[in-house]
Amino acid sequence: MGEIIEQLYLTLVSVLSLAFFGGLAFYIMHASNSRWREYELLYAAIDPKPPLAKKLTGAVRISQPGFRWGHLSGDLKSHKHPPVTLGVHSDGLSLSIVPPFRYGCRDLFLPFDKMTVEPASWDMLSGEYGVQMEGVEGIEIVMFSNILEWAAQRSEVLTLMLRRAELLRELSSPVAGQAPARR
Repeated sequence: MGEIIEQLYLTLVSVLSLAFFGGLAFYIMHASNSRWREYELLYAAIDPKPPLAKKLTGAVRISQPGFRWGHLSGDLKSHKHPPVTLGVHSDGLSLSIVPPFRYGCRDLFLPFDKMTVEPASWDMLSGEYGVQMEGVEGIEIVMFSNILEWAAQRSEVLTLMLRRAELLRELSSPVAGQAPARR
């Protein structure tokens, strides 16, 4: 009889431990994706269309605009999302977190007519771009420059947006008229 009670006790402790750590993991994953969910409210891809071209971006960062150095920036919700697939459409861009990292995040469709592309910095990199969308104030999706330049080769609208961002970057550079150093 004592062995049965001991087994029940060990089972109960194991179940409670797993529930605690599972709940903690769910909370961390849920909190990490809060910025992505802010975009989902307005830009969830309800009826996804096949893209003209698709590429794995490596990572994107969603945070407040401006220079950021991870959590040292004071933006505690700044988050680098794991591999994200970027799709180029005739009227916008689609973003999809690669499984198994997506844990509850829906795909996004970012239409060009509600988008602006601004110069951005990402940690030590200074030639990156931040995608800002109407209705989602105070945050941007920062992507590596090579990814958005690849997408711009497939979209005239995005090409014009990147040219505008480069003009803004040149105007704000310390030495006017001098192009910023590329990596």
